[in-house]
Amino acid sequence: MEYKELATLYHMDSSAERESNVRIRLLERRESSSTFELNYQTNCGDLFIAVPRELSTLTESILLKEREVSRLMSMIPGIAGDEVLRGLVFDEVINSNAIENIHSTRRQIEEALRAAPKKEAKEKRFREFAHLYLDMTFQTPEIPKTPADIRSIYDRVMSGEPLDDTPDGELFRAGEVYVSDGLRAVHAGLHPEKLIKEAMKAMLSITSRVDMPSLYGALAAHYIFEYAHPFYDGNGRTGRYLLSLFLGESLSKPTALSLSRVLAENKATYYRAFKTVEDPLNGGELTFFVYAMMELIVQAQNDLIVRLKEGCVRYEQIREACERLEGEDRFSSKEMALIFGLAQQAAFGMFNDASVERMANLLDVKSQQSRKYLGRLADRGIVEKTRGRNPVMFALTDDFKQKEFPFLMSDGGATGE
Repeated sequence: MEYKELATLYHMDSSAERESNVRIRLLERRESSSTFELNYQTNCGDLFIAVPRELSTLTESILLKEREVSRLMSMIPGIAGDEVLRGLVFDEVINSNAIENIHSTRRQIEEALRAAPKKEAKEKRFREFAHLYLDMTFQTPEIPKTPADIRSIYDRVMSGEPLDDTPDGELFRAGEVYVSDGLRAVHAGLHPEKLIKEAMKAMLSITSRVDMPSLYGALAAHYIFEYAHPFYDGNGRTGRYLLSLFLGESLSKPTALSLSRVLAENKATYYRAFKTVEDPLNGGELTFFVYAMMELIVQAQNDLIVRLKEGCVRYEQIREACERLEGEDRFSSKEMALIFGLAQQAAFGMFNDASVERMANLLDVKSQQSRKYLGRLADRGIVEKTRGRNPVMFALTDDFKQKEFPFLMSDGGATGE
């Protein structure tokens, strides 16, 4: 990247005027007509985003890849498409946890989601966290508008977690907190709580601006959230959920749900991006943080595109196999729809089975009628019940898959475990 940090230019300058030279360059960057002032002051200066040509080029690259993501998703409809998104949700939760050295599995999250509602049973760990992402994916999400909304999101993210330090202020923490790199404190969160509230208001204001690309706003908001560090624990997971939520305003849902895996694999790059802003010589410039995060988005898109291309191949295999079965005239149209749906579940789902209710929705019939069709298929050895209650689940039998969908037996499905 030809456009360099002011700190780098300062250290490259061996003249006696390097102090004044870096101040002049800072002023030039701030006063550029393409610069976005964020109207939020940190210890290192008022935040701003300059837009050098490298940032413009990278923005276009992201938008072009979005076209490819949307095209590929359109080629994976029905249960398959839903399960691709659901798989991304589960991966996002697992990887966001992993960044904080918290181990979680798909089975653990699935069981938490199947658990009774909070008013009927003790809240399951990860249940509300996963539901936040699922709601963002399959419903119209609620965009936070006030600091109180941020606290409500935090409460859901941390629901069921064993917390030693719960927020002790009006909304956020009242005490001080320091972020460590494992050896020493590298950042102090804002204190007192009044400053945290001001930061959350500034963050939300930035995400609602119409005079700046929403992609830049989402990334700037993520920096401010982590800079403020409003809670004693759970800042990372809450911040990354908010990042996905805000990115979903400008990028596709699959892309917004693919970032935590890349962040988990590139922790050093992720944390280094924060350090560029906190260098006093950079004068509050957020450009390099935004650029680094956008490079990680591109990496996430590239991985996603590979995943979706594999999914397109698998979906076409299923469709062709079902067309052949339909031509043999062995099954009714409702039975074929169930076989097609359960084959998609086996290929794309995290688990092979699907609920009676989901199959009823697929057929556009009541659950009792769905049970009748599934029962007929079970009598013929096509499907089997995998769960007897809460909810009742069915899957294609291994014998039927081996005979009619042998490709489903090879690798455990497109999404993997």
